[in-house]
Amino acid sequence: MTIVSPHFDDVPLSLGQSLRDGALSRCDVRVRVAFGRTNWTNWVHPTASRATPIGWWRRLEESVAARRFGYRWTAAGWEEALLRWGTLDHERLLDVHADLSADPLVAELASWLRAVAEPVGPDAPELLLVPAGLGGHADHRLVALAAASVVDGLATPVGFYEDRPY
Repeated sequence: MTIVSPHFDDVPLSLGQSLRDGALSRCDVRVRVAFGRTNWTNWVHPTASRATPIGWWRRLEESVAARRFGYRWTAAGWEEALLRWGTLDHERLLDVHADLSADPLVAELASWLRAVAEPVGPDAPELLLVPAGLGGHADHRLVALAAASVVDGLATPVGFYEDRPY
């Protein structure tokens, strides 16, 4: 089972109970974090120059969660929206009406999802779970759009989970 997480900590926040003692607790879970370049904290304004040190802390946080919830993880290198846009404006970040379908990241993420879903051998997932993009966060919606664009062309079944980033 492979679960796509837009950011560090989205899988534990959205699926933590299932990972602890629900259906996912009986699976070999791998988490793939899409937006692995991050600097999100409540205290630091988003800038690329601050991304590396804070990114280390976010990776440590994900490693602790992985140990606690029993999954393995890796991260891709896309910058999260806070870094791409350089803003903490929640109206922009959480705009459920924004048309993101033309964003070039949709195609990039779709290509990445194909590679994540179709490895050969023992790493081939039985199921790919992706966020549904329900919370309105731009990065979550981009991943959901990318998954929707490739779902019919994958041999691996795709499921959408209720993401709860906030």
